Amino acid sequence: MISYITNQGKVRFMLYRETMTSPVLIRFLSRQIKDVDRKDFLILDNLRVHHSKVVRKRLSEHKEQIEVFYLPRYTPEHNPDEYLIGNLKQRIRSGLPA
Repeated sequence: MISYITNQGKVRFMLYRETMTSPVLIRFLSRQIKDVDRKDFLILDNLRVHHSKVVRKRLSEHKEQIEVFYLPRYTPEHNPDEYLIGNLKQRIRSGLPA
């Protein structure tokens, strides 16, 4: 799962079965870019695919819509996705509605 929190606080996500690759990330970003009505801020960790040439090129083409920030290495506690996924897993295990 990959997720995105919009500038309006809405969570958007995409489930995928394959390994995270540049095409998978670009597919997800393309869906987000078309719905941006004002500038969004994208926070990425340091997964290699996040720094690939094709991803950086795609993001640079849309820098008016999305500004990218990379987290420092080895700081999952700063990654909102980690909390979202952790919360979702906890709710699923406990039988509560997610």
